[in-house]
Amino acid sequence: MNCLSATSTLLAIATIIAGCSSSKQPSQNGVAGPTGGVANTDGGTSSVNSAGGSPDLGGAGGSVTGSTSTDDAGAEDATTPPDAGGTTFDGSCATLPGKIVYIESGDTQENLLKNLGRRLRDTANITIVFNLTGSCTLTNDIYTGAKVVPNGTLKYIPSTAENPTWTPSMAEPTCTTGATGVSVDVAISALFVQSCGLGGPPAGSNLGLIQGPVQAYTFIVPTASDQTAIWAEEAYYAFGFGAANPLAPTYNPWNNESFMFIRPSTKSTLVATAKNIDVPPSKWKGVPEAASSDVVTAVSTSAQPEPTIGILGAEVYDSSRSKGIKTLAFQAFNQNAAYYPDSTSTSFDKQNLRDGHYTLWSPTVYITSVDGSNVPTNPTVKYITDLVLGHAEAEPPNGGTTFDALADVVKVGLIPDCAMHVTRSADGGDLSPYSPAESCTCYYLSKVPGASGTPNGCKACSSIADCSAGTCNHGFCEPDGVSTAGTPTSTCFSGTPTTHADIINACTNAPGVTKTVVVPAGGLTPLP
Repeated sequence: MNCLSATSTLLAIATIIAGCSSSKQPSQNGVAGPTGGVANTDGGTSSVNSAGGSPDLGGAGGSVTGSTSTDDAGAEDATTPPDAGGTTFDGSCATLPGKIVYIESGDTQENLLKNLGRRLRDTANITIVFNLTGSCTLTNDIYTGAKVVPNGTLKYIPSTAENPTWTPSMAEPTCTTGATGVSVDVAISALFVQSCGLGGPPAGSNLGLIQGPVQAYTFIVPTASDQTAIWAEEAYYAFGFGAANPLAPTYNPWNNESFMFIRPSTKSTLVATAKNIDVPPSKWKGVPEAASSDVVTAVSTSAQPEPTIGILGAEVYDSSRSKGIKTLAFQAFNQNAAYYPDSTSTSFDKQNLRDGHYTLWSPTVYITSVDGSNVPTNPTVKYITDLVLGHAEAEPPNGGTTFDALADVVKVGLIPDCAMHVTRSADGGDLSPYSPAESCTCYYLSKVPGASGTPNGCKACSSIADCSAGTCNHGFCEPDGVSTAGTPTSTCFSGTPTTHADIINACTNAPGVTKTVVVPAGGLTPLP
């Protein structure tokens, strides 16, 4: 799978990304906030959106109904945006400043939108306005050209000039839509669109799929739970049979549907996980939670830790590790041990996902209008997707200063294509070896939370002359010299992996988690 290639043959489509920065410095290009640097006043200027697009009112992530901050810090730095049309922000999304990009996204991508959105406002006068909803819902919306969130509210990311104290850990301010709603400029799915049963973009729509960073998914339990791993078979019987789980309580405690917290059947977290455990989305047992944050709350506050289990995007899990939850190591069908997404339960390196030992993942897919080369036709959208994909040629379309958006991608727990060593063509499908056109493993490892200095096996560089082999990508000599191979044993594959079975059972330096589970003979019992 190719997360960083705009010409990828896999599913994904260009969108926009919002983000934030806790910096209290004034905007790098003097871009004012919606109220000219002083929130909730009438003295600001902004431009009317020239991009078109729209998001849908949020089923996931929890919609914020508040307005902009009353903090007036930074007002002296506010100036009229370069492309402002003289319109004062009146609370409506159409009067936000700069070039507006309307996005619909799964809520697992909210942290990325927050981190990128702030810097887009401060450096390029781009405002992202978004709605959080299910991946299948948003794909259908953009495929059909639906206008979303009529007479509703959308989230947007404020500039530093507007609110210098805002950080990505805070709720976003909101703006209102008109009676007809808005059109979507970019839709961001967190799984292959075929998994929603929709296929490729409609003929004649000019829509394209741009594959973005990889999103991992996890099974989580309360930190007080004794459970450390789950087999794909265990998940099949737990979520497919519920109270009738034939493995409970002997091999696992998950047979009380009131303590099994899932997502609705249109959400990527459930759909992608369903493809990996062979339980169709419509057959899942458990309590559907509207937002990922609701799953975190339900699992962490459960009065009965042992029977409690939930599903969550790893991006959300990574930002919630201190909230009373832990992830389970996952053992795929026909795998010899269970593995965490990362090399250990406490690291953030996504080693096991990147080398194929952890199979619960999907690509993000950016869906947007494209030309014959699958390049976004909206220059602002193109800039955003170029940033997310790590393209060196990324340039703001209307002036401004570019920035290293890959660092934000890594920081929030997503994996850029250039750091992947395996690929797949469908959710839950077989893995195959993968070598990205422009490797960035060393860069990736230098940016994960907790990283310090040059990663082991890597060499920093400023040009290709510094590298004895390969080339200089993102400040490091690549392809990298980082190896995850472990000591060969009788239970692991020690050669060069070429098949799915080889990959998931390859010798690795990451510790596997083993447990004894006796599953019904004769294959998986048909679902009720």
